[in-house]
Amino acid sequence: MLKTERYSKIYDLVKDKKSVTVQYLSKKLYTSEATIRRDLSDMEKSNLIKRVWGGAMLPTVNKDAPLFVREQTNQAAKEKIARIAARFLHNSCSVFMDPSSTCLPLIQYMKDLKNLVVVTNSLHVSKMLANETEASIIILGGHVYEGTILAGRTVVEAVRQYHTDLMFFSCSGISASAGLTSLEPRVVEVSQEMMRHTSKRILLADSSKVGVETLLTLSELSVLDYVIMEKVPDDPELVRILGDRLITE
Repeated sequence: MLKTERYSKIYDLVKDKKSVTVQYLSKKLYTSEATIRRDLSDMEKSNLIKRVWGGAMLPTVNKDAPLFVREQTNQAAKEKIARIAARFLHNSCSVFMDPSSTCLPLIQYMKDLKNLVVVTNSLHVSKMLANETEASIIILGGHVYEGTILAGRTVVEAVRQYHTDLMFFSCSGISASAGLTSLEPRVVEVSQEMMRHTSKRILLADSSKVGVETLLTLSELSVLDYVIMEKVPDDPELVRILGDRLITE
Protein backbone atom coordinates (compact mmCIF):
# COMPACT_ATOMS: atom_id res chain seq x y z
CA MET A 1 0.00 0.00 0.00
CA LEU A 2 1.33 3.43 -0.95
CA LYS A 3 2.04 5.91 1.82
CA THR A 4 -0.62 8.33 0.57
CA GLU A 5 -3.19 5.52 0.59
CA ARG A 6 -2.29 4.68 4.20
CA TYR A 7 -2.59 8.33 5.22
CA SER A 8 -6.02 8.48 3.60
CA LYS A 9 -7.21 5.28 5.29
CA ILE A 10 -5.77 6.32 8.65
CA TYR A 11 -7.48 9.70 8.44
CA ASP A 12 -10.82 8.09 7.54
CA LEU A 13 -10.56 5.64 10.45
CA VAL A 14 -9.65 8.38 12.92
CA LYS A 15 -12.47 10.58 11.64
CA ASP A 16 -14.96 7.71 11.88
CA LYS A 17 -13.91 6.40 15.31
CA LYS A 18 -12.87 9.78 16.83
CA SER A 19 -9.85 8.04 18.35
CA VAL A 20 -7.96 4.86 17.46
CA THR A 21 -5.05 2.83 18.79
CA VAL A 22 -1.88 1.97 16.93
CA GLN A 23 -2.75 -1.71 17.34
CA TYR A 24 -6.19 -1.17 15.78
CA LEU A 25 -4.71 0.68 12.79
CA SER A 26 -2.04 -1.97 12.35
CA LYS A 27 -4.65 -4.73 12.13
CA LYS A 28 -7.03 -2.79 9.88
CA LEU A 29 -4.30 -1.81 7.41
CA TYR A 30 -2.20 -4.99 7.63
CA THR A 31 0.80 -2.81 8.43
CA SER A 32 3.40 -3.03 11.17
CA GLU A 33 2.89 -0.96 14.31
CA ALA A 34 6.27 0.71 13.73
CA THR A 35 5.12 1.92 10.31
CA ILE A 36 1.83 3.16 11.76
CA ARG A 37 3.69 5.13 14.43
CA ARG A 38 5.87 6.78 11.77
CA ASP A 39 2.78 7.61 9.71
CA LEU A 40 1.06 9.16 12.72
CA SER A 41 4.14 11.21 13.51
CA ASP A 42 4.27 12.54 9.94
CA MET A 43 0.53 13.24 9.84
CA GLU A 44 0.63 15.12 13.14
CA LYS A 45 3.25 17.51 11.75
CA SER A 46 0.68 18.76 9.24
CA ASN A 47 -2.13 18.76 11.82
CA LEU A 48 -4.05 15.98 10.08
CA ILE A 49 -4.32 14.07 13.37
CA LYS A 50 -3.25 14.48 16.99
CA ARG A 51 -1.16 11.75 18.58
CA VAL A 52 -2.24 10.52 21.99
CA TRP A 53 -0.87 7.78 24.21
CA GLY A 54 -1.00 4.56 22.17
CA GLY A 55 -2.88 6.01 19.22
CA ALA A 56 -4.39 9.09 17.59
CA MET A 57 -7.44 11.35 17.47
CA LEU A 58 -8.61 14.27 15.35
CA PRO A 59 -7.01 17.62 16.19
CA THR A 60 -9.23 20.42 17.45
CA VAL A 61 -8.65 22.26 14.18
CA ASN A 62 -7.49 20.23 11.22
CA LYS A 63 -6.29 20.68 7.67
CA ASP A 64 -7.51 23.29 5.23
CA ALA A 65 -10.40 25.57 6.05
CA PRO A 66 -13.79 24.52 4.64
CA LEU A 67 -14.38 25.33 0.97
CA PHE A 68 -16.84 28.15 1.68
CA VAL A 69 -14.13 29.87 3.75
CA ARG A 70 -11.38 29.30 1.16
CA GLU A 71 -13.61 30.72 -1.58
CA GLN A 72 -13.57 34.08 0.21
CA THR A 73 -9.79 34.10 0.72
CA ASN A 74 -7.46 36.01 -1.65
CA GLN A 75 -10.36 36.67 -4.00
CA ALA A 76 -8.65 39.38 -6.06
CA ALA A 77 -5.63 37.16 -6.67
CA LYS A 78 -7.83 34.22 -7.69
CA GLU A 79 -9.83 36.40 -10.07
CA LYS A 80 -6.66 37.58 -11.82
CA ILE A 81 -5.35 34.02 -12.02
CA ALA A 82 -8.64 32.92 -13.60
CA ARG A 83 -8.47 35.70 -16.23
CA ILE A 84 -5.00 34.55 -17.24
CA ALA A 85 -5.93 30.86 -17.21
CA ALA A 86 -8.92 31.54 -19.46
CA ARG A 87 -6.52 32.16 -22.37
CA PHE A 88 -5.93 28.41 -22.53
CA LEU A 89 -9.63 27.62 -22.96
CA HIS A 90 -11.12 27.17 -26.41
CA ASN A 91 -14.11 25.60 -28.10
CA SER A 92 -14.17 21.79 -28.22
CA CYS A 93 -11.54 21.36 -25.51
CA SER A 94 -11.58 18.90 -22.62
CA VAL A 95 -10.54 19.80 -19.09
CA PHE A 96 -9.77 18.14 -15.77
CA MET A 97 -10.69 20.37 -12.80
CA ASP A 98 -9.85 19.57 -9.19
CA PRO A 99 -11.96 20.66 -6.17
CA SER A 100 -9.75 23.63 -5.22
CA SER A 101 -11.25 27.05 -4.54
CA THR A 102 -8.60 28.62 -6.81
CA CYS A 103 -10.15 26.91 -9.84
CA LEU A 104 -13.72 28.09 -9.20
CA PRO A 105 -13.41 31.64 -10.65
CA LEU A 106 -12.33 30.10 -13.96
CA ILE A 107 -15.85 28.74 -14.51
CA GLN A 108 -17.20 32.20 -15.41
CA TYR A 109 -14.94 32.17 -18.49
CA MET A 110 -16.45 28.92 -19.75
CA LYS A 111 -19.93 30.36 -20.33
CA ASP A 112 -19.63 31.00 -24.06
CA LEU A 113 -17.53 27.99 -25.03
CA LYS A 114 -18.98 25.40 -27.38
CA ASN A 115 -18.49 21.63 -27.02
CA LEU A 116 -16.54 22.00 -23.79
CA VAL A 117 -16.10 18.84 -21.70
CA VAL A 118 -15.12 19.11 -18.03
CA VAL A 119 -14.13 16.07 -15.97
CA THR A 120 -14.09 16.68 -12.21
CA ASN A 121 -14.14 15.00 -8.81
CA SER A 122 -16.00 17.93 -7.25
CA LEU A 123 -19.76 18.11 -6.83
CA HIS A 124 -19.43 21.85 -6.20
CA VAL A 125 -17.57 22.40 -9.47
CA SER A 126 -20.10 20.30 -11.38
CA LYS A 127 -23.03 22.24 -9.89
CA MET A 128 -21.48 25.59 -10.81
CA LEU A 129 -20.75 24.36 -14.33
CA ALA A 130 -24.33 23.13 -14.75
CA ASN A 131 -25.73 26.46 -13.56
CA GLU A 132 -23.40 28.77 -15.48
CA THR A 133 -22.21 27.00 -18.65
CA GLU A 134 -23.27 24.70 -21.47
CA ALA A 135 -20.39 22.32 -20.78
CA SER A 136 -20.72 18.56 -20.84
CA ILE A 137 -19.88 17.49 -17.30
CA ILE A 138 -18.36 14.17 -16.30
CA ILE A 139 -18.36 13.49 -12.55
CA LEU A 140 -15.84 10.93 -11.33
CA GLY A 141 -17.82 8.79 -8.91
CA GLY A 142 -16.47 7.67 -5.57
CA HIS A 143 -16.65 8.24 -1.83
CA VAL A 144 -17.97 11.71 -0.96
CA TYR A 145 -16.33 13.61 1.87
CA GLU A 146 -16.71 17.15 3.16
CA GLY A 147 -19.98 17.09 1.26
CA THR A 148 -18.56 17.87 -2.18
CA ILE A 149 -15.25 16.10 -2.90
CA LEU A 150 -15.12 12.66 -4.53
CA ALA A 151 -12.09 10.52 -3.80
CA GLY A 152 -10.88 6.97 -3.36
CA ARG A 153 -9.73 4.09 -5.52
CA THR A 154 -12.82 4.13 -7.76
CA VAL A 155 -12.17 7.79 -8.65
CA VAL A 156 -8.53 7.06 -9.50
CA GLU A 157 -9.62 4.18 -11.73
CA ALA A 158 -12.26 6.36 -13.39
CA VAL A 159 -9.66 9.01 -14.29
CA ARG A 160 -7.83 6.40 -16.40
CA GLN A 161 -10.75 6.26 -18.82
CA TYR A 162 -10.06 9.80 -20.02
CA HIS A 163 -7.34 11.96 -21.56
CA THR A 164 -7.97 15.70 -21.53
CA ASP A 165 -6.42 18.64 -23.33
CA LEU A 166 -5.97 20.64 -20.11
CA MET A 167 -5.81 20.16 -16.37
CA PHE A 168 -6.43 23.05 -13.97
CA PHE A 169 -5.55 22.36 -10.35
CA SER A 170 -4.03 23.88 -7.23
CA CYS A 171 -1.99 22.86 -4.20
CA SER A 172 -1.45 23.67 -0.53
CA GLY A 173 2.12 24.81 -1.07
CA ILE A 174 4.77 25.36 -3.73
CA SER A 175 8.50 25.73 -3.16
CA ALA A 176 11.79 25.30 -4.98
CA SER A 177 12.89 22.55 -2.59
CA ALA A 178 9.70 20.52 -2.09
CA GLY A 179 7.82 21.16 -5.33
CA LEU A 180 4.04 20.97 -4.94
CA THR A 181 2.67 19.74 -1.63
CA SER A 182 -0.80 19.09 -0.25
CA LEU A 183 -2.65 18.64 3.03
CA GLU A 184 -5.26 16.35 1.48
CA PRO A 185 -4.18 12.68 1.27
CA ARG A 186 -7.38 11.67 -0.51
CA VAL A 187 -7.09 14.35 -3.17
CA VAL A 188 -3.40 13.74 -3.91
CA GLU A 189 -3.75 10.36 -5.61
CA VAL A 190 -6.63 11.59 -7.78
CA SER A 191 -4.74 14.70 -8.89
CA GLN A 192 -1.61 12.68 -9.59
CA GLU A 193 -3.60 10.33 -11.82
CA MET A 194 -5.14 13.29 -13.65
CA MET A 195 -1.63 14.59 -14.36
CA ARG A 196 -0.83 11.33 -16.13
CA HIS A 197 -3.86 11.65 -18.39
CA THR A 198 -3.74 15.21 -19.70
CA SER A 199 -1.73 17.07 -22.32
CA LYS A 200 -1.17 20.28 -20.33
CA ARG A 201 -0.83 20.50 -16.54
CA ILE A 202 -1.65 24.06 -15.47
CA LEU A 203 -1.20 24.96 -11.82
CA LEU A 204 -3.26 27.85 -10.43
CA ALA A 205 -1.71 29.15 -7.20
CA ASP A 206 -1.85 32.51 -5.47
CA SER A 207 1.35 33.85 -3.93
CA SER A 208 0.31 32.97 -0.36
CA LYS A 209 1.23 29.37 -1.18
CA VAL A 210 4.83 30.17 -2.12
CA GLY A 211 7.35 28.74 0.33
CA VAL A 212 4.73 26.57 2.04
CA GLU A 213 5.75 22.93 2.46
CA THR A 214 3.19 20.47 3.81
CA LEU A 215 3.15 16.75 4.51
CA LEU A 216 2.29 15.19 1.16
CA THR A 217 4.17 15.51 -2.11
CA LEU A 218 1.75 16.28 -4.92
CA SER A 219 4.18 16.75 -7.78
CA GLU A 220 7.66 17.76 -8.82
CA LEU A 221 7.93 21.15 -10.50
CA SER A 222 9.37 19.53 -13.62
CA VAL A 223 6.05 17.95 -14.65
CA LEU A 224 4.20 21.27 -14.78
CA ASP A 225 3.56 22.86 -18.16
CA TYR A 226 2.51 26.22 -16.73
CA VAL A 227 2.18 27.89 -13.33
CA ILE A 228 -0.19 30.86 -13.14
CA MET A 229 0.11 33.32 -10.24
CA GLU A 230 -1.19 36.82 -9.66
CA LYS A 231 2.35 38.21 -9.27
CA VAL A 232 5.97 37.15 -9.50
CA PRO A 233 6.72 35.24 -6.28
CA ASP A 234 9.31 36.56 -3.85
CA ASP A 235 11.46 33.46 -4.33
CA PRO A 236 14.25 33.89 -6.91
CA GLU A 237 15.08 30.18 -6.98
CA LEU A 238 11.48 29.19 -7.66
CA VAL A 239 11.25 31.83 -10.39
CA ARG A 240 14.48 30.53 -11.93
CA ILE A 241 13.29 26.91 -11.94
CA LEU A 242 9.91 27.75 -13.46
CA GLY A 243 11.38 30.06 -16.09
CA ASP A 244 9.02 30.74 -19.00
CA ARG A 245 6.44 28.39 -17.51
CA LEU A 246 5.56 31.02 -14.90
CA ILE A 247 2.79 33.36 -16.07
CA THR A 248 1.74 36.39 -14.02
CA GLU A 249 0.30 38.74 -16.65
